[in-house]
Amino acid sequence: MTPPDPAGPARPPEPPREQRIAEAFVALADSLADDFDLPDFLHQLTTHCLDLLHTDGAGVMLADPDGRLRLLASSSERVRLLELFEIDATDGPCLTAYHSGHTTEHRDLSMPDPRWTRFTTRARHDGYRSVHAIPMRLRGEVIGVLNLFHTATGPLDATSQSLGRALADIATLALLQRRTINQHRSLAEQLRTAFTTRLDIEQAKGLLAERLNIEPDEAFERLRQHARATNTKLAHLARDITAGRTTLPETAKNRPTRPAPQTRHPTEPTERQP
Repeated sequence: MTPPDPAGPARPPEPPREQRIAEAFVALADSLADDFDLPDFLHQLTTHCLDLLHTDGAGVMLADPDGRLRLLASSSERVRLLELFEIDATDGPCLTAYHSGHTTEHRDLSMPDPRWTRFTTRARHDGYRSVHAIPMRLRGEVIGVLNLFHTATGPLDATSQSLGRALADIATLALLQRRTINQHRSLAEQLRTAFTTRLDIEQAKGLLAERLNIEPDEAFERLRQHARATNTKLAHLARDITAGRTTLPETAKNRPTRPAPQTRHPTEPTERQP
């Protein structure tokens, strides 16, 4: 009998890029379902950007009813902190793209740009070397901006530029369509709810990261996976975890991956020492 492969079963081959593009458009166009989940929808958008555009980071900012940009999705904790810095500093290409309605890029962050010196310094400190910001607009209405970060200098190639624009457009259409079909609940109200639920999600992510001794990015991914597995909205699960009404199942997948701290509560699980 052939011994089992110590590396485990082989992973199925990745679908062709054309198939993944088609699947991304189908997923982003589906905003008509009653259980439409705005935070998860925007996270999917950032995930598709990483996969299809070969970016090293992606974030989505949407405007609130007063026209101020709010960060609603990011592909990683590093991107989240950089995006929040940009909003607080009111300094960066992403804000310029939103206010101008035109795609804005900085191809080489080592070259100073007087328009956003503070952002450039922070982005380079975080390891990024170029940024591309695509406004989310329909005709004259700009509702947000899709931000792409790269650890290499240079422009997006022509194919990625077109595809990035298309992803931003389909997401914009889906959000505006959602606003239209929900006559009793405008997009502005959805955004207010999203701003609140984003705080709930961040609190739950931090709680899980501390409890399971893992990185915030991994905590968010586990939170999202459990929400999907249990057919629960991400925001509802986050609130239940924060309130102590539920937690993630203690399986091998949910055990800490970082070194355990010196002092732990007696009732908390501990990692076995090799």
